Amino acid sequence: MFSPASLKCDSPTPIDERIRNKYLIIYLMIIILSFIPCSLFEYIYVLYLWKEGLYLLFFLLLPFNFLILIYILQISAILFSVLFLTIINLLFPPKEGIFSRDVGDKNYLFWNLRNLSKKWPLFISASNPFPWLKNRFTLRFFGVRIGKKAICDTCWISSEFVNIGNNVIIGMGSTLLSFGIEQDKFILKRIQVEDNVLIGAKCVLLPGTIIKKDSKLSAHSYTNFDDILKENSIYSGHPAKIKEV
Repeated sequence: MFSPASLKCDSPTPIDERIRNKYLIIYLMIIILSFIPCSLFEYIYVLYLWKEGLYLLFFLLLPFNFLILIYILQISAILFSVLFLTIINLLFPPKEGIFSRDVGDKNYLFWNLRNLSKKWPLFISASNPFPWLKNRFTLRFFGVRIGKKAICDTCWISSEFVNIGNNVIIGMGSTLLSFGIEQDKFILKRIQVEDNVLIGAKCVLLPGTIIKKDSKLSAHSYTNFDDILKENSIYSGHPAKIKEV
């Protein structure tokens, strides 16, 4: 079943409950570590401004203090997540393919561990007061390639195996899924969206989809596994079929 992981538009990063319960310590460690820089910043803020004669300045700067804290937390969460993610990838590098949806399959296990390590920074990013920076900022740290002038901050994008070209527009509520689950099979394949592509609202791109440059996918359409949408063409439907060349 394919569905967005959250109505907050964070990247779809589902986690198998069996694996989440066993490795929850990874998630908790990333949260705890990401708050350390925030604590240090607050300590310095209070140390230098909570003094006689500076109380008014202390309260005047509180809104800026709160805003800075948000970004310190977001950047810290990303950096510690990337640290854990690097270790996980060294233990078992991610690769594309069709695997067994079983915790004994290392490809499935480590895909869940990668998602677990990304969950906290993606949640923080989705809560950012400047959400239009979310996808273009955070997902790049996890290896998602997003080109120049791409508009993709109101959609769901998998946090790995996704390449988005320059001048791409992805409509609100659309979903780019580089993973899929079909009964006992787990599928992980790269999605490639080339330059100058327009994807309408509430579209779904399934694993392995390639959309060639200057193509358009009409709203409420979806692709099949390993679909290739030809260059400079218009597609629509369920599944998407070519309309005009």
